[in-house]
Amino acid sequence: MATLSDNLYHVLRTTIDYHHDPSGASQQTTVDGTYTDLAAAKETAKNILFTEGYKKEWFTTLDILTESEAWTHGDGNIVYARTPEVQRKESIELYHVLQETIYYSKDRSGATRDTEIQGTFRSYDAAREAAATCLLDEEITKEDYDKFDKLDDNKLDDWPFGRDVLSHAVGRNRDEFLVSVVRKH
Repeated sequence: MATLSDNLYHVLRTTIDYHHDPSGASQQTTVDGTYTDLAAAKETAKNILFTEGYKKEWFTTLDILTESEAWTHGDGNIVYARTPEVQRKESIELYHVLQETIYYSKDRSGATRDTEIQGTFRSYDAAREAAATCLLDEEITKEDYDKFDKLDDNKLDDWPFGRDVLSHAVGRNRDEFLVSVVRKH
């Protein structure tokens, strides 16, 4: 059995919209990843903007920490980026139905997995309705799984799979399936 590290390293992204709030008091922080290896976390932090498709020329300032230069952006910060003020467009709220398959039959650690977008919807209700059919249809029923769980909105505090996960199943071969609805705007 693999040994779990005593330390976890989180890659956080803090977005400050100085164009909307010049004081910088209004901030949004998201977790972009969690690692047990510090070097892997730092490497992800250095590359995540580019991995997501951002281009260097889109930034008015883009500083990435290196060992050889003085760093003026605070301890623990690996990347400091600023963009020019952009014209805001009305954002559209979208809901994505994701199905994650964890292949325990191939790798007992759970590291071998796939995530597929099953659909994108403009309303949460439509996404939730579609999510209900991801693991079940006319040919596949709850009885075809060793275990099948569906979120009960009245028992959200007891649901161990996270707020976005609507259903969870374990197949006969021990592979695990999670269907979730996530919001993006």
